[in-house]
Amino acid sequence: MNKIVVIDDDSIIRTLLSSSLSKAGYQVMTASDGESGLGIINKEDPDLVITDYQMPGISGLDVVIKLQESHPGLPVILLTAHGDVALTIRSIQVGAYDFIEKPIQMHELLTIIRSGLEISHQRRSLKQEISADNRKNIADNLVVGKTPVMREIFKNIGRISLNRVNILITGATGTGKELIARLIHYSGITRDYPMVIVNCSALNEKFFEQEMFGYCQGAFQGAETGKTGKLEQAGQGTVLLDDIAELSDSMQTRLLRVLQELVFEKPGCENPVPLNARIIAASSKDLEEMVKNGKFREELYYRLKVFTIALPALKDRKDDIPLLTSHLILKLNRKLNKKITKLGEGVIDLLLAHDWPGNVRELENTLMQAMIMTHGEVLEKESLVLTSRYMPAKEQDLRSIADIEKVHIKKILDHLNWNKVEASGVLKITRPTLNAKIEKYGLRKE
Repeated sequence: MNKIVVIDDDSIIRTLLSSSLSKAGYQVMTASDGESGLGIINKEDPDLVITDYQMPGISGLDVVIKLQESHPGLPVILLTAHGDVALTIRSIQVGAYDFIEKPIQMHELLTIIRSGLEISHQRRSLKQEISADNRKNIADNLVVGKTPVMREIFKNIGRISLNRVNILITGATGTGKELIARLIHYSGITRDYPMVIVNCSALNEKFFEQEMFGYCQGAFQGAETGKTGKLEQAGQGTVLLDDIAELSDSMQTRLLRVLQELVFEKPGCENPVPLNARIIAASSKDLEEMVKNGKFREELYYRLKVFTIALPALKDRKDDIPLLTSHLILKLNRKLNKKITKLGEGVIDLLLAHDWPGNVRELENTLMQAMIMTHGEVLEKESLVLTSRYMPAKEQDLRSIADIEKVHIKKILDHLNWNKVEASGVLKITRPTLNAKIEKYGLRKE
């Protein structure tokens, strides 16, 4: 019998939930405050927890945070008398399974409980301890956001990371598809196995099978040793097929056969190899439209999209920009050995006013350039440089692209004291290209 702990300082709510859930076939234990509730949880190891948010002493949110440390993955449903959007977002961010507003609709609660218990049962099959390396992997690939669409994405990641269903991640370039894939991999049952990333746009038609499936010794002339392909390298982990839309029709057909049969043939080998890895495909192109136009195989499309995560453009979740900015600055401080802790006046307003066609990747690159130019703890808006393709239309009309590029390169060189190695890294161009542009624009160190 599934065990549920109910924590609420309202005795009427405790009695109502205890009675209703007992009738539904659950073993129910109750507590009148967060501290005693945590004691029961530690002793009884329940399958699910329901807690009120506003209680004397330890709040429901504190209960969630503490359980994330002591019972990672234990589903916790928060109850509140107030439909506070910020609280809803915060509760999901700290690890709550779901959030229900009072008065409680019992049919809704029971549906959420059934779903939460499925997750709980899967959790018990996982190792309870997450290694230090995997904690770092999760931290390094953390995706932040507080808007409703991101909240749903985070909830879905928590669910799908506990099974091996194939996943399709869609979204414009720069929205963070690979980060989401890594977060899924390191958060669930695949975390102790390899993650292999395949750039489909770089796959060669002729050598597709060798790259993906590998081969055995003597498979062809010159095969003096065998090779392990990408699908086998991943083992029981994850294979990320990035830019899946770039696969040719022939490669799509061969991949489809593998997903249908869950085995693949290694050239030169006698026995087929089972496919144990979870497949995550990512695409910035509309695969459904490509299917309609006959440019992507329909059968493969449906094999890949057992579950779909659609990432929004940054312009459609601008409320996340302040949180994203803080997160990226902390991340870049470590990477750049900086100690920026404050934003100058107008920085957030400037970031919010921009449409970010390059999405989160553009925001990160913009902040990186600004941080390199910043000395001290405060990042000022004067350090923010937007290239021509990101400038508002009115500003683009006033200056040519060449003029804007000239000013941009000069500003970065000056701030880096004309260190061309660092400047070419910031500009993402080679040293010869940088030298050519310096000569083209007649730039000189002052």
